[in-house]
This record gives sequence, structure tokens and C-alpha cells, in this order.
Amino acid sequence: MLAKHEKLLLSIMGAVAAASAVVIAVTMGAERLQRANAKTRQYQAQILTLEKSLRSETELAAVRTRLTDELAAARKKFYSKGEISPFTFGTMLRRKLAAHGVAVTRYQVIEQKGVSSLEFSVSAPVGSLILFLKDASESERYWNISSLALSMKEGIATADAVFRIGYEVLNF
Repeated sequence: MLAKHEKLLLSIMGAVAAASAVVIAVTMGAERLQRANAKTRQYQAQILTLEKSLRSETELAAVRTRLTDELAAARKKFYSKGEISPFTFGTMLRRKLAAHGVAVTRYQVIEQKGVSSLEFSVSAPVGSLILFLKDASESERYWNISSLALSMKEGIATADAVFRIGYEVLNF
């Protein structure tokens, strides 16, 4: 059996061990609390930064309206599917070429990978051909000239040209 003195020492050692465990737990908890508070301050600073970078609802509505209008304007530059046929497009181009004084010697519809384009062989004064190409590039709708070959004879201001031209279709 343990003597009274030994029991007292064991009780004191147990109390010291319990107190040490409580101090260690409190210290570790305090450190975790400090880390959590630091993270909280960091997150609050990030939230403030994000709130400052966000636009107000009225600004967002204005941006949405502007983008919707820009999209509608951009869509007007494309032909919708089925709006125009290659033959109608060819007729329109032949009229434009004639209006610029460009003589069409041959034209044909070419289908490549499901896309139609027209190939024209023309003869015209160089200035007339340039005016037609300028008119085509400034068209209200998107036209693409995928190839252009010019040949000129020395001393003559007339050029022979072969070019492929198509129109852009918006598929949605």
C-alpha cells in the first residue's frame, strides 16, 4: 500500500499533468483561433476587393443591352440559311460587275465541303475592277473573295481576272 505521502505526490503529479494538458489544449486552440482570424481577415479583404470590382445591376443591364444590340448588328451582316441562293447571288454580282463596266466572260457555281461560291472570269479596265473589289469589300453583308488571279497585257489598261467570291451564312 501507498503511504499518505506517496498518495499526495501522486495526486499533485496528476493535477500537474491535468493542468499541463489543459494549458496545451488551450494554447493549441488559441493558435488555431489566431489562424482562423487571420484567414477571416484575408477572406474579408478579398470580398471587399471583389465587391469593388463588380458592376452595379444598372451597369450590367446597360452592358447587356449594348452587347445584344452589337450582336443583332453583327447578325445583319450575315445571310440567314436559305435567304439567298448561289444563283441569286450570282445574278446580283453580275449586275454589280456590269454597273462597274466589268465584262463577265464566264461564271460558275462551285460547291466545296457544303459551301457554295462563285467563280468569275472577267475582263475590265483596271480602275473598274478595283472599284468593284472595293464595293465588294464594303458590302453591307459579309462577302469573301477566297482567290483572285489577275493578268495584264503590257501597254493595255485592261486586266483579265479570275476570282472566287462567296457569301457568309449564319447557321443559327
